[in-house]
Amino acid sequence: MRTLNLFVLVLVSVTCSQAQQFIPKAGLVATTTTATNFVSELDNSVSYKTGYTVGLAYTMPVTALGKGLLVIQPEINYIKKGFSIDATGELLVGGEVPINITTDQHYTLNYIEFPVVAKYEFGSDALRFNIHTGAAIGFALGGKFESDVTVTYLDGETPGYSYSGKGDIIFYNDDTSNENLELDHNVDVSWQAGAGITIKNRLALDLRYGLSLTNLQHEQDSKNRVLQFTVGVPIGK
Repeated sequence: MRTLNLFVLVLVSVTCSQAQQFIPKAGLVATTTTATNFVSELDNSVSYKTGYTVGLAYTMPVTALGKGLLVIQPEINYIKKGFSIDATGELLVGGEVPINITTDQHYTLNYIEFPVVAKYEFGSDALRFNIHTGAAIGFALGGKFESDVTVTYLDGETPGYSYSGKGDIIFYNDDTSNENLELDHNVDVSWQAGAGITIKNRLALDLRYGLSLTNLQHEQDSKNRVLQFTVGVPIGK
């Protein structure tokens, strides 16, 4: 019992001797998806879409580890994810008239995300480095989509046409009467890893990559991929 009490006392003293901090942060993100057939029956070319994130992290030192410090850092972040798709292909109208369809589509999804990462910090007070990794769960609040479509008839006689559309992205709701797009999974479970630098305990720079483990569409490989760079301002000693 005395050994246990001594261990608890040492752990508490180490934790308390290291400063806990709040870190408000904001930054830029570049996101895409693993989907290769999001626009069905056409050849899809998927690219990154830029967005932003704002949030708050809270550092909780756990114990000294070698020449560094092990820290647990829970966060709450608002993050805009998304992707862009260029798709093209030939189809038959009514099984007889060949047409070519070209479409340019953009999707934006707004998430509230809750990461918890383990950080290993090392270096001096003037320049402190860290590597970190951990899990996150996010909940999509909704989003927007835009699409431009061009249809060309390949019979050499029928004139082609173009049209544009936009609307809201919704979840668990089949009401698409107002040009909404329904996706069937708004929960995003991911694993994240990255590295960072803290300068004179006043400026925290982090680069992180996130790999989603869940799909936007249950029956399709459509996982988010997120690269984010954030700047934070540590508050506390």
